[in-house]
Amino acid sequence: MKIKKQHRRKQFMYRTNRKRLREKMEKNTKHNVKVADPILKENWDHRKSVKENMKQLGVAFDANKSVSRISNPRNKFKVTDIEADKEVVSDVSVVAQLEAVAAVEKPPAFRFSLDQVKWISDMMDKHKLNFKAMARDPMNHYQETPKAIEKKIRKFMSIPEQYAVYCRERGLLESEQSEN
Repeated sequence: MKIKKQHRRKQFMYRTNRKRLREKMEKNTKHNVKVADPILKENWDHRKSVKENMKQLGVAFDANKSVSRISNPRNKFKVTDIEADKEVVSDVSVVAQLEAVAAVEKPPAFRFSLDQVKWISDMMDKHKLNFKAMARDPMNHYQETPKAIEKKIRKFMSIPEQYAVYCRERGLLESEQSEN
């Protein structure tokens, strides 16, 4: 005799929205992949799976399989040729376009918030570059160590947009108006 659950009559589930369920299922199929990169998007074939598309475009689907591990500890990884595969890559221009985009260096976009700039500039006005005194200062609410404060101030000095404003306000740098 079978278990009672297996004999139970199937009942329609009124609480589930069939339309929404079907849309959810279709959204996750291999033919409905959302590709964000514009270079890959224009060359993407929605009739193929992700793995097939990546292979056709000459891009590694699994980075671990495209790089084989070797025993020499100095050279931990050895790059294998993707072209050495049995199937020849049909579109080499995609890889060239991706390499060109990757070669363009983006400038670092890190900036301190206005509150942090005010705190750093107050500390530098009060203590110059004495980081131990800054760490003991009552304005050091987050109880940062002298090394942490030093790193913050060095980072602040390396951002010309913010440090130049600080220097101009203190008269350490000539203002742009006097040069004109």
